Order: sequence, then structure tokens, then C-alpha cells
Amino acid sequence: MAELPRWQPSVVRLRIEGMACAGCSSSIESCLAGIAGVRRTAVSLTLSEARVEYDPALTNPTALAAAIADCGFLCSVEEDSTASIPGASSVSLTVTGMTCAGCEAAVRAALAAIPGVREANVSATLHQARVTYDAALTGPRALICALRFWKHKFLASLIFALPLFLFDMVLMYIPGPKQVLESSVNGFSLGSIISFALAFPVQFVVGWTFHIRALRALRRGRANMDVLVSVGTNAAFAYSMLSVAYQKAHPEYMGHGTFFETSALLITFVCLGKYLESAAKGKTSQALSALLELAPPTAILCETDPGTDAVSSEREVDAGLLQPGDLFKVLPGARIPADGVVARGAAYADESLVTGEPVPVPKRSGAEVITGTTASGGVLWVRATRVGADSALSQIVRLVEEAQLSKAPAQALADRISAYFVPGVILAALVTWAAWYGAGVAGAYPADWLPAGTTPLLFSLLFGIAVLVIACPCALGLATPTAVMVGTGVAARLGILIKSAEVLGKAVHLSDVVFDKTGTLTQGKPCVVDARFEDACGWPEESVLFLIACAESGSEHPLGRALLKHAALRLDLRLEASLEGPEAPASHDGTIPQPSSATPAHTPIPWLTGIWDATPLPGRGFTCWVKCPARRLPAAAAAAAGTAPREVRVVLGNRALMVEEGVAVPAEVLDWARAREAGGATCVLAALAGVHAAAFALADPLKPEARAVVAALRAAGLRCHVVTGDSWATARATARAIGIDAVQAQATPVGKVAALRALQAAARPGRGVAMIGDGVNDAAALAAADVGVAVGSGAAVAIDAADVVLMRDDLADVLAALHLARATHARIRLNYLWALGYNALAVPVAAGALYPPLRFQLPAWVAGLAMALSSVSVVCSSLLLRRCRPPVVQGTEELKTGSTLSRTSRALPGEWGSLVSAGAGEVGVSRRLSDSVLEAGSV
Repeated sequence: MAELPRWQPSVVRLRIEGMACAGCSSSIESCLAGIAGVRRTAVSLTLSEARVEYDPALTNPTALAAAIADCGFLCSVEEDSTASIPGASSVSLTVTGMTCAGCEAAVRAALAAIPGVREANVSATLHQARVTYDAALTGPRALICALRFWKHKFLASLIFALPLFLFDMVLMYIPGPKQVLESSVNGFSLGSIISFALAFPVQFVVGWTFHIRALRALRRGRANMDVLVSVGTNAAFAYSMLSVAYQKAHPEYMGHGTFFETSALLITFVCLGKYLESAAKGKTSQALSALLELAPPTAILCETDPGTDAVSSEREVDAGLLQPGDLFKVLPGARIPADGVVARGAAYADESLVTGEPVPVPKRSGAEVITGTTASGGVLWVRATRVGADSALSQIVRLVEEAQLSKAPAQALADRISAYFVPGVILAALVTWAAWYGAGVAGAYPADWLPAGTTPLLFSLLFGIAVLVIACPCALGLATPTAVMVGTGVAARLGILIKSAEVLGKAVHLSDVVFDKTGTLTQGKPCVVDARFEDACGWPEESVLFLIACAESGSEHPLGRALLKHAALRLDLRLEASLEGPEAPASHDGTIPQPSSATPAHTPIPWLTGIWDATPLPGRGFTCWVKCPARRLPAAAAAAAGTAPREVRVVLGNRALMVEEGVAVPAEVLDWARAREAGGATCVLAALAGVHAAAFALADPLKPEARAVVAALRAAGLRCHVVTGDSWATARATARAIGIDAVQAQATPVGKVAALRALQAAARPGRGVAMIGDGVNDAAALAAADVGVAVGSGAAVAIDAADVVLMRDDLADVLAALHLARATHARIRLNYLWALGYNALAVPVAAGALYPPLRFQLPAWVAGLAMALSSVSVVCSSLLLRRCRPPVVQGTEELKTGSTLSRTSRALPGEWGSLVSAGAGEVGVSRRLSDSVLEAGSV
């Protein structure tokens, strides 16, 4: 039987307007979940967005948007990523001038005629076209050449509440105007007529949104904040209308008992609160907005001659119109508009706003550059590789957006409360009204409790309306998502990408942290930490280093590259071209070399002599012949050879290779090597012309911050472990240097997962295990961990499997991520405490709890203002997370130029204390090793 094709869902992001509380987002999720083909939904109240995974064979974005519109919300398709079509991209175009279905068909036909266009959805109503195209065949420039129409909408609103407030709350208390407003016009007071005329547009024009949403919510069997506002304002307006009719029948009550201003001011203050809430929520996404703004609006596109690849012309274009393969120019001080590979030129790139790396990174031919980073010190010509939504910056933004769309576990509590909140408030309002009205009719309270011109019905109704409008489900709905949005935004600004809100909750309840060794605790770049030269061999130290440098000049092995860098540093030999000056040479003919997919490890070395018969011997070492200049020979050999070079056999490797080659290694050298190997180093022996000449100890140095980070984690109550595939000697030496006792070595990827499972099984209920790694062999463990953390310099598969990605290769960011998780979790709890506390205190006050002792009745419009401000206060509380300052490990990185880049350590509150500062100086590597690493890295 033929195998059925696997279903690969598409993903669409929908912009939703009109969500007021957690009940709204829950109703939309329920609505979408009931549509055939919908696999998963995530609705964000704070982002006003929904992310839906669906089967394109069963439904489509238009149907999803229509379903949401039926629920009473405005919805538009923001992004549709056709995951089932590899290589497909999409773009939205605004098209003006379409008036009918025939226009739609004409536009659709024009788009379909463009090579590479796979699908075109055109809407004359929305004046938009959504085009899915093959990025390898076409691009947005070609689409815009076919369609050059753009249009924007505008919105206007009128406010009547201010003059209404003036008439009813100010002029009615001034003797002259009061008499005029109380004068009769056809049996109605002039004030009532004016109040009605001003309140009606507010109630049924401005407030129509609340009423229609309330009706649709009730039709779906749900109640939200719109129901509370609609019921409260309609009750006040209806009572005022009845009061006016009562005045018509009983002129002695003229001028008393209308409360049109209550409904109008209620709606006005609710709208004001929503405006302030939206403004505050906008601030919660400032970190994300800052990332989006990094991409420059324009780019300098270079047109090249197909024959010579020389630049024939340059023109400035919209950066969104760049396509893969385009060549663009980046001037000093300009931001890079797309990901790419440097084709020519040299400069520094400031990547701090994207990755958090504070030191400018040198960029030469063959180096990769990132969208949004700033070039300085030179001109770059870059060949675009990833543009638009495929760029690294866009992927970072997408990760942050998806984290903000996801729901934290604490949000489930708000959803459960919201489901019963509004019905409970309506019941409480009815009970309040009935209790006060019954007490008034029965004479249970003194008659002087009633304000002048007020009946027991109106008196009790005002209490009921106040209860309706002061209760706020929005504050509960915003408590979690706003904190998550700010927390993930702060993390992104620090170069920490948190992929989901759930991770924030899990990171707070960890019991164990498991570290990989290579590339995680260590720098992943072996270097020479010690060397021993044999004077008896007759070869000068400089000659030994020169021949080793020649032998390893073409090596790609990490140990060989480390020996080459060490020798080059000691002899002051240049391995690669330095950065050019601030400007490209003026005499350049414009020819731009096409970057290759495989960038060579280094440029040709000018001092390199002849090398032949190079033979790598896996597991043992390397042998070759090198033509040695006469000036590099031992004194006796140089005298015999004169000025002619001499062929020298070079052998580099372990003791087994030396035995094979018949090289006698002194016993003291072997003892020296064993001592270094016991400390975790790898020893390489060197022989020239059959005579032992030198021995080198190489090690993968620890990251300077590793010991301080481990000390801080242990002091916070977390057990630390090292699980690595390296040898036991190396693993134990590394763990001992940073203060970790629990070690497991020679672990395969499956073994790492097994170790994690064992720790998870041993952990207390509710506690989890974090895994920190960077390599391909860490991917399975990262996925299996409760919280997987990948360092940004690691393999792509590890980054994909992780829950948290550190853009910088800095373990101190682990502390920052955990600190931010704890701060965000604490802020969520504080927000819930405030939201629940507000409702617990506000509802009794609105119900009249203070009236018997203080004669205080909360005006309904004041209750509405309090309700609106309660939501604003929750958002502002979340915004305080922006002041969070995570710990930074104190350390100094010394560059070869002598400049010093220092980071200031800040003490953490609570558990972390000042451990970071205390542990920073106890780096588990020798000063000699640290210097060697820094110097080797600067070559």
C-alpha cells in the first residue's frame, strides 16, 4: 500500500483588534480549536495576535480570520508562512484602485504570470494582495514592479463627555446656570435635554463597540469585561430615561434624578484606560521594537558586469527589496541591511545590539555579517545570503515573538478565574442592588441616608452599577503576559533568547545543572599551555618553532592550528592579512570576487618554505619534509651547508609515533608529559631529523567566568554536574578546576540523555534539570532536559533543540537567564496579588461597605476610572522589569594592543548575593594559560 504523505502544517499570524481581557483570548482559542484542520493555537492579549498551525488542505487563513470576525473581533492576516512548501516566501502588498471582482481577477492574473509566484490571494475589500513565491526564482522587487499601488486608512473619533461633565457636574452647582438648566421645555428640564443629547452619541456611537461585543459574547455563552461595561452603562442610561419620563409625569421632581453623565463618563474613562493600557503595553514590547528597528530602511545595491563581475553601477534601494545573491555596499557607520558574506573589504562590525557582544568583531573577505549590525573602520562589499524574514535578525525577532505568544503555566490560573469572574460580578451586582433596594423599601436604614432627589431604587441601582464597573478581569488577564513580554524583551536585549513562556516557570524550579565540557565550560580552542625544548638536540628554539609552523601551516586539526598559532606568536610571523585602512583603496578597479561556500582557514603565508610528503597519521600525529633555510639550521649543519637550504624531516605526535620513527625520547621528558596529561592536557612531541627537539602541552582552556558561575549556581542551591564525551582525566581536571565534584566522562549522546533522565528521576517533585551545551552531540540532551540552554557559538542543531539560546559565548549569561526568570516569576506573582487584592477590596467598597459608617458612596464613573487604572497599574508593574539588572561576572579581557575591556560586577539580591564578584578571581586556569589564550586569539 502506498505510503500517505506526512502532514506538514502551515503557520499563520493573525492581527486581532478588540480583545479586552483573558476571556476574549480564551473565546478566540476555543473558536479556532473548533475549526477542522487547526492543530495548535496561541492567542496573545498583549500582542493582539494569534499564531495558528493548520492543515492547508482543510482550512486557510481567510477562513480562520472569518471565524474570529464572527466572534466579534476585527481580524486580519499578518503573516502566512507556508511551511509545507520548502523555499517559499510570502509578501503582503497594498493595492489601490480595485473596485470589483473583475479587478481582483486581473491583479491575480498579473501576479500569476510572474515566474516563481506560487499563489496569489487578492482582496478588493481589503485592498491587499498576499503572494507566495519561490525566493529562488523571484523576489519582492519583481512583484512591486507589477503592482505599484499603496493605500492607508484613517480613523477619527468625537468625544462628548467633556461638555456633559461641565453641564451636569459644574454648572448645576452654580446658582445662575442651575436655574437655566432646571427651566422647563415642553415638560422636560433643559438640563435633561442637553444631557440626553450629549450622552446619546457616547452611549450608542462610541460605546457601540462594547455593546456589540457584549452581545456576541453572550451569544457564545461567555461573559467578559464588555458585558460588565455594557450592562452598567445601559442600566444607568435606561434609568436616566425612565427618570426623565417620571419627571414629565411629576413636575415636582424636575431637575433631579438623571444620571446621563454616569454612562457617558463610564465609557469615556474605560476608553481612556484602554488607551493608557495600550500605551503601556506598547512599552512592554520596546525591546522587540528596538530589534526590528535595527534593520536599515535602505541599501546600496551594486550592479555587476556578468563577464568581469566588476561593479558597473550603484543605486539606493529599499532594504526589503534585496534578494539572495545581490551584492550591496556598506559604508562606515552604516547598518548592514541583510545577512551575507563579505566579498571584499575589511571593517569592524558592532554586533552588541543583536548578540550582546560588546567588542566590535573584525570582518574580512569570507566572513559572515548579520543584519542590523553597524560597520566601522572600513567599507564592505557583501553578497546577500539571507534577506527579509530569513535573516538572523528576523529569526531572533520571531523567537521572541513566539515566546511572548506562548502562555506561562501561571496564565492557566487567570483563565480559570476569568471564566467565572464576570458571571460572579454580575451576580454580586444583582445581590447588592436587591439588598439595598429591599432594605430601603423595608425602612431598614434611616431616610436621611438617601441623597436629595434620590429614590431607594436609584440609590440601590447606583451601588449595583458601581459593583459592575469597578470589577476588573483585565488586570488578571494582563498579569502574566505583560510580565512575560517585558522579561523576554529584556533577555533579548542582553543576547538571551527565551523560546517560550513555559521555560521561565521551569527555570525557577531547577535542582540540577548539567554542563557539557568542550565549548561550554572550556573555550573550545586548544592552545599551548606549556613547552619544553631540548638544548642537547642542537636546534635553536626559534628554528624548532619555525619548522613546526611550516609543518602545520596547512593543518585543519585543532591541535595543529594551536601549535601554528603558538609558533607564529613567538616568532612574530603573520598568519593572515590584517584589517585594511578605514577606506578601500581608491585605485581598485571594481572587480568583486565571488565568495566561495568554503572559506579557507587562512590566507597564503609569505614566509612559508617548501613542504612535501605531508602524511597525517590519525591517532598518532603527523610527518612531513620541510625545506629549512640555512640561517635556521644548527650551527654545525649551517657551516656545512653554506647558504643552501636543507631538507628536514619533521615528526609531530605522541609517544607511539616517536617509537615508530625510532626517535629516542629522554625519560625526564616522558615524566614531564605524564604530569601534564594527569592535569588534563594533551602532549605533543616534536622531532627534527630523527632527534627529539621539543615537547608541548596543549589544553582547552576554561572560560574565565566558569568558576564564578559555578560558585554562584551552587550557592543558589543548585547541584552542578559535568557530563562529557572526553576522557576521565581531562573531565576530572576540568571539574576540579571549577569546583564541581559530580563528573561523568566518555558519555555518548545517548549516555548524556540517560544521565539527565537519572537526575530527573532523583529530583524532588516539581523540580527540574537544566542542560547547558553547544555541540551536535548535546542536541538530544538539550531536548530531553527540562530547560535546555545552548551557547550561541554552538551548532545549529543544538540551538534548535534548546529552550534558551545564549547569543554570546559567555557562561555569565546563564546566571542572567536564571535571574531574569526568577524576577519575571516574582513579578507575575506580584501582579496577581495586586489584581486579586484590588478586586477583593474594590468590590465591597463599591457595594456600599463604607456607607453606613462614613456615608461614602462611590460614584459609578469613579468606579469605572478605578477599573481602567487597575489594568494600567498591572502593566506598569510589569514594566518595572525593565529595571532588572542581571549579574555580570567581573573579569578583564586583555587584547594584544594593550586595551582593557572591563565589566563591572553587580551584586544580586537574595540567593545570588555577591558570589559572582567573589568567585571571579578564582579562575581555574593559570595566568600563563590565560595569557596564551588571549595572545593566540589575537594573532
